Formats: sequence, C-alpha cells, structure tokens
Amino acid sequence: MIFNPRRFARLLKWHAIHLLPRHDVEIETWNGSLTCDNKDWLIGKYLYLYRSYEADTIRLCIDLLKQEGYLEKAGNGLVLDVGANIGMICIALLKHGYFSEAIAFEPNPNSYRLLTHNISQNGLEEKIECFPYALSSSERDADLELAKENSGDNNLRYDTEHRAFREYARETVKVAVTTLDGFFTERSDQAIEDLSLIWVDIQGHEGYFFQGAQRVLDRGVPVVSEFWPYGIKRSGMSLSDYSLVVNEMFTHFYHLRDGRFEKMEIGCIDELYKIYEKPREVSQIIYVRHPGNTSRR
Repeated sequence: MIFNPRRFARLLKWHAIHLLPRHDVEIETWNGSLTCDNKDWLIGKYLYLYRSYEADTIRLCIDLLKQEGYLEKAGNGLVLDVGANIGMICIALLKHGYFSEAIAFEPNPNSYRLLTHNISQNGLEEKIECFPYALSSSERDADLELAKENSGDNNLRYDTEHRAFREYARETVKVAVTTLDGFFTERSDQAIEDLSLIWVDIQGHEGYFFQGAQRVLDRGVPVVSEFWPYGIKRSGMSLSDYSLVVNEMFTHFYHLRDGRFEKMEIGCIDELYKIYEKPREVSQIIYVRHPGNTSRR
C-alpha cells in the first residue's frame, strides 16, 4: 500500500476530533456535503479520510442496470433508500443525476436528524422525502439496537444472545416499523409508477423487508442490497428461509466480487453463504426479475 501523507494527516486529525465532546462535523465529499457525528468512528472516519462513500459501487451498480435495461428511467425516476443513515446514497444518486427524486427511510433518531440536515444543506428538500421508519414484514413498534461507534450497524433487535459484536450490550430505542407495501398504500399510484430502484442496507433485515414489499416488488423493480449472512441470522431469519424469500421474489442476481458483477440464477444464492461465512464478510447484490416474470409465488 502506498503511503498517503494527506490521508495520514486526516487520520490523525480525525482521532483528535473523535476525542472531543460530541458535535457535528461537516465534510465535503463525492456524495455531497455531509454532516456526521464526531463519535461515529466507522462511517464518520471513512468519510473524513476518503471524502467519498461507496462511489465505485454506486457507479458500477448504475452502469450495470443501465446496460442490462433495468434502468430505462435513469436520471428521471424515483429511488428508495432504505436504511439511509445520514444520506450518503440517496444524496449522491441525485447530486450525480442518476435519479430526479428519492424517498429515504431511517429509524435511528440521531441519524435521521443528520439525514434531514444533509438533505437541506445540499438543497434537495424538494426532491428527497424522508421518514423515521424501519421497514420490515409487519407494522409494530420495535427496539432498535444502537451501535456506539458505527451508525451503520444499528439493527432491529431479535434477541439478546452473546454475538460477535456484543450486540446484547447495546442501548436500544423504540422505533416505528412499517412495511413498504403499507407505506405505498397511503400514497398515489404515480409514486409506484415512477419507482425505478430500491437501495436497501438494513444490516441483515432485508429478508423481512422483502416480505413486506411483495406488492411493490411484483412490479419488477431492481433492488441493490447488502448481502450479509451473519446479519441475516442475527435478524432471526435462517439462511434457508432467506433463500426461500428471494427465490419467490426474483429470478436472478448480480454478485459484486473483485470489482465486477457476475450474473447468477436466483437458485444459486446458497453458494454465497460459504463465501461469506464470517461475521465481517459482506457483499453487494443486485436482485432482478426478468421481464415476463410478474410473480414467482
């Protein structure tokens, strides 16, 4: 690895910032002007050091979906950002002209505060709606675990077993949980008509999200999703049940590995569980349904 003196200086400065009393830090990044919490050791530090977040992944995903014909409305449609955190994805997707509007969901109160602030400071208040909901398979209130130094690993609590990241010791906050289908029931049909892409990163809870989004997914909307077997099991869903869910919803997926996407039939999803066995092993998946397959149930 080549030594980067500027990045090293930023790292030292971030250490100092992190030790100060809690406050907001504004950073100019490829994703937009983003304000983060100085106590967010993982995402905050990454943004401060690299001045971007998943820029290559965003470009790769959008380019692939355009190339494969799944994004005919690129530049004009609606994107959903589920688990939006502080807005790194939805703001970038609009700032770089990939979509014209977005709906963002983020249940963590502090992240939601920063999300609304970041939308405003990027001048996108009229283009991005945000809601403080967790999305799952049913409507309820639930406990959201708060990862102390990584705002990207907050998750809906399933149990309090001793797991790899000491989740049992995390503080929790009550949040409102709804389904995507329920959310769109309250909106005009035009909103669904304009929907071009779903981007979801909810720490292994994606299987439940899919179960609560069957009506929306029946329209063939492509989904960019985190794939994290440890997180899936932590959510209370077995890997076999997760496989059943995605087999019902999609026909194929694109697996990002070594900087390129490989297209696979949905029945091959089980092959990835052995590749990503360890708690910190994670990947990016694009789920699609081939035209003509309006339902697999």
